[in-house]
Amino acid sequence: MRTTTRLLMALCLQALAFGAAAQEAYVAGGLGRSNWNFDCGPNGCDRTTTAWRVAAGYRFNRIVAVEAFYFDFGRARSSQPSLDGELGGTAGGAEALLGWQFGAFDVAGKIGLASVRSDFRPAPTSFDVATVSRHTEVIGGLMGAYRVTPNLALRLDVDIVTVALDSDAIFYRRGADVTTLLLGVAFRF
Repeated sequence: MRTTTRLLMALCLQALAFGAAAQEAYVAGGLGRSNWNFDCGPNGCDRTTTAWRVAAGYRFNRIVAVEAFYFDFGRARSSQPSLDGELGGTAGGAEALLGWQFGAFDVAGKIGLASVRSDFRPAPTSFDVATVSRHTEVIGGLMGAYRVTPNLALRLDVDIVTVALDSDAIFYRRGADVTTLLLGVAFRF
């Protein structure tokens, strides 16, 4: 375990030293679609909804950036017997972006933690009850950007996070993995 920790610290320090570039703060926002991954019931479902995201970040160099974000995943509709109603979710958290700049293009992988708030609104014919819960989840994804000007970039984000209603230690019941695809802009200061 110590060897792994030392190796990760050495790689992070190397990335900071190797990727020297101007440091900059930025804000970003995006709008797009979220896809909720859960089983549909016999009456079908609506797993694709509108999602949006805002973020504020700081780029340390060409490789490493961190950002704080807020997400709204929208509301999906399920009619399966164990989950008949609408499932919605929001999240706030922080993540690290590790990537590279190629001329006017930026690409990065994202990993972080999010405080996910999920809520379930049962259908009028459902025997389920309304549920609200909060969980800390790992969030991961990819980011691609094209700098239109030195301060303005078009940005594409893909993120994956679990929105769960009930959990017991390791296993989640009644919930979904949500994948979002968002197109937006980023403004650098």
